[in-house]
Amino acid sequence: MAISRRALITSAGAAATGAVLASASPGHATSTSTSTSASTSLTLPIASRNSVYTRSGAGPLYWNIYGWAFPHNAPIPEAEWQANIDWLAKDFAPHGYQMACTDGWIENSSRTDAHGYITSYNDDWQHDWAYWAAYLKSRQMTLGVYYNPLWVHRAAVTDTSKTVAGRPDIKIADIVTPGDFFAGGIGGDTLYWVDVTKDGAKEYVQGYVEYFKRLEVPYLRIDFLSWYENGQDAGLGTVGVAHGRENYETALRWMHEAAGEEIELSLVMPHLFDHAAAEVKYGDLVRINSDADKGGWERLSGGRQEWQNAWSQWHNPFLGFTGFADRSGRGQLILDGDFLMANTFADDDERRTMVSLMTVAGSPLAISDLHSNIAGHGWVYTNPEVLDLHRQGLVGKPYFHNGTSYAEDPTSRDSERWAGQLPDGSWAVALFNRSDAPATRSLELSALGITGSARVRDLWQHKDLGRLSKVGAELPAHGTLLVKVTPDDRTRYQAAFAAWGGGAGFGNTVAGHQAMGYATIGADGASVTFAVRARRAGTYRIGLRYAAESAASLTLGAERPDHTPAGAARTIDFPATNGTWASLNGSIELAAGENLLTVARGPGDSGTIFLNSVTAR
Repeated sequence: MAISRRALITSAGAAATGAVLASASPGHATSTSTSTSASTSLTLPIASRNSVYTRSGAGPLYWNIYGWAFPHNAPIPEAEWQANIDWLAKDFAPHGYQMACTDGWIENSSRTDAHGYITSYNDDWQHDWAYWAAYLKSRQMTLGVYYNPLWVHRAAVTDTSKTVAGRPDIKIADIVTPGDFFAGGIGGDTLYWVDVTKDGAKEYVQGYVEYFKRLEVPYLRIDFLSWYENGQDAGLGTVGVAHGRENYETALRWMHEAAGEEIELSLVMPHLFDHAAAEVKYGDLVRINSDADKGGWERLSGGRQEWQNAWSQWHNPFLGFTGFADRSGRGQLILDGDFLMANTFADDDERRTMVSLMTVAGSPLAISDLHSNIAGHGWVYTNPEVLDLHRQGLVGKPYFHNGTSYAEDPTSRDSERWAGQLPDGSWAVALFNRSDAPATRSLELSALGITGSARVRDLWQHKDLGRLSKVGAELPAHGTLLVKVTPDDRTRYQAAFAAWGGGAGFGNTVAGHQAMGYATIGADGASVTFAVRARRAGTYRIGLRYAAESAASLTLGAERPDHTPAGAARTIDFPATNGTWASLNGSIELAAGENLLTVARGPGDSGTIFLNSVTAR
């Protein structure tokens, strides 16, 4: 029986448990001044895949076939695929949507090359991957592919002439286990899972990624990872063989190694156990909610509101983005809220909310409307002021009330109030009304560390709102307000809205902090990364506002998003602040344009600090 990508998947609830992100409290604070130590050549520790994709911030802009395939529960016909590509090239590629991606319904792709790799999306298609990659390239676009390198089509297993790439001594049949089918627990036997413990499995999996590299595919969407890891689905129960955590991580590591900086790895339907501990190390994007399904408000904000410790931990993207906000940001994970279908929403308020949410959370903007049903709603994807936030790599955070995990305490974060800082020091603020009646939402700009007022502009109305100290409005049901906030001083970057890696986390219990809170850096490998735009290359004065109960030694460095260093990293000695907030001043080299400025506890470093903000002048 052919198992469609989503036809059998349902949601299920479970009791919510979670870990607490704890921080110590040195007490009340005033300010003092100290200085930095000499330069070193220390490498900054980032416990993540930390690819050029995650370092750029937000996810890609693209179009996906889901809007055709899901309602038809069938693979998209080749003529329909081409018609949508031509529409995309005309109406959306000029706005940055320059990739077309396949998705699901792949069981009928049985034609394979000599190494068992599928050569086209579907057997009914006349043309192969290479043809469509070239077709898109001729229109200044690229081909994204949905496929899991752990899948082996039955046709390749039964053909004894097929051998593993680089291992002519190993047949494709030798790297699978009889009966270990992708959908074996619910009757599917078209695709096998690779057994990563078998000789030749690594070459097959990494060869699959290399195969797509040679086709110049920049984006690989890898699905059903939860089914591989433990053979369980929250709604369906047992769906196949449990391959185990170790084998799951091995498979992800192989793909990560093969992908390098040339392919963006999108991890779909992962359990995200241990708060995405494995996925952050090996993936660029992770799905943080259930499928878009039929679209509309019910999938964007409705459905199950409770956390469960299995895919999908959160049912809708509002909660998924909020729950995993401490895992997102430069060099960490891109949170994927799944596909956007403007035609499925009830009104323009909901459509603006859909795009505002995906934008402020740093999600991909993945259009899944069709040329035949977009029905005049394409404007919501092409607002230049909103797209500019995405191009600048915006990855915002919800308002944090405390550092407890959202799974354990649903009151710890506010899913309706979001903000994120841009590399030029300005801000984006998004307010949402998830309720079914009009309601007022607001955010004091002091939560961003802004003293007094700042210039505010409504990005959907294209209207300057003047100087304000608070952003707020009465929003219609399911409505949004998305504004850009430009303070007079744009040299200060707040750690509470930066990217936290390696065990760094949020805190707000130390009195006297600025903004919503601060970041705690205390574990080996913990890091906080800020995107900072420099007008020109040169030496900049750096100020760090921090508190520390005892002396600490950390590393400060700056790199471009492409990993090239802007200057030498340096060791910073942080004296104890004796219950106060201190200002530590020094200097660092920055490159012209965008820099990733990171404070980390690297090799040889020690101690814990509470980092409130950095300034770069």
